[in-house]
Amino acid sequence: MSSFHKKSDSQYSIKGTKLKNNLPYISSGIPSLDHIIGGGLPSGAIFAVEEDLLGSYSRVLTKYYLAEGVTSEHALFIASADEDPHIIVNELPQPCTDLPKEVAPKEGNVEMKIAWRYEGLGQVESSFGSNSLFGHNFDLSKNMDKETVQNRNITYCFLNEDEYGNKDKVKGFKNYMFFKLLTEIKDLVSKEEFHTSGKNKNILRISIQSLGSPIWLAADCDENINSDYGQDLIKFLYTLRLILRDTLAVAFITVPSHLFDDEHLMPRLLYSIDNAVRIESFAGSSRETNPVYSDYHGLFHVTKLSAIYSLVPYVPPSLDLAFKLRRKKFVIEKLHLPPELQESSEREQDDITAVPKSVGCGGFKKKDIDF
Repeated sequence: MSSFHKKSDSQYSIKGTKLKNNLPYISSGIPSLDHIIGGGLPSGAIFAVEEDLLGSYSRVLTKYYLAEGVTSEHALFIASADEDPHIIVNELPQPCTDLPKEVAPKEGNVEMKIAWRYEGLGQVESSFGSNSLFGHNFDLSKNMDKETVQNRNITYCFLNEDEYGNKDKVKGFKNYMFFKLLTEIKDLVSKEEFHTSGKNKNILRISIQSLGSPIWLAADCDENINSDYGQDLIKFLYTLRLILRDTLAVAFITVPSHLFDDEHLMPRLLYSIDNAVRIESFAGSSRETNPVYSDYHGLFHVTKLSAIYSLVPYVPPSLDLAFKLRRKKFVIEKLHLPPELQESSEREQDDITAVPKSVGCGGFKKKDIDF
């Protein structure tokens, strides 16, 4: 008998996670987003969202991410320099209690007959993750119970001007906020419950709102020389990746890349980010009134996918994605443009039976054909 014994998944399982490539994955709170990025967010990784111009839709993604953590009883660390993190927590959506309706069984053995050439084709799927059993569904029209939020392990980090004002350069950072935030995260991640080999393991969900906003890069904007623009942000993400690697912590960061003075800054930041997406909202643009995009609120771009514990990254079923914000949920779908329904006059050259007006030997016109 072999001496090798495979450990059961229960020895590694943590509530609200699933194993993939021997690595715990957590849900973002949006089934369609989990499906696009390969099944969820891997532990020890950084997930970045490039905010839309108004920042409203990226804020919705943050709410889903934190609400999933509260429902799964994960530890939360919420940091922001633009607003009090308590305000974000008070707006978390409530989990849905109603289950999806089951499809009624077909009566008898009746099957729809279609053309033989289409029988082998798969069904076209517009929405992703609709049948997924991973994660929870939330209702944006209702807020989560305050007692439920208070019973969770939540750490708040509000970095206002009093925290970094009149501070000298610390550990290579011009802005003291970066050093302060890294110190808070490092002290929290060092706890035994967030180690892969620790006891009573749990997931730590880190949320950083609007990292790289003018408040974060104020020191770079004050200087006349822009050669060091964004260096603090690059160092921060590189150091954060080293801190989170091989831990049970996941960082969810929103970045207002449209406010950067250097267009090359975001491509440099992607080197330290595992997964990244970009939200392009139609609000305030010409596409908002375009009837072609009337069914959507914006485009959803996948800018980077990770390849942790695998040779190649996950490839989503489609890269032409769009999103819509319904009254109760945020949905990512394949971008389907409406068909051209405008009536047009029949052109003679479009008919395979048509010939030029000067017909030669053996030629005929369409009106001469008699069936």
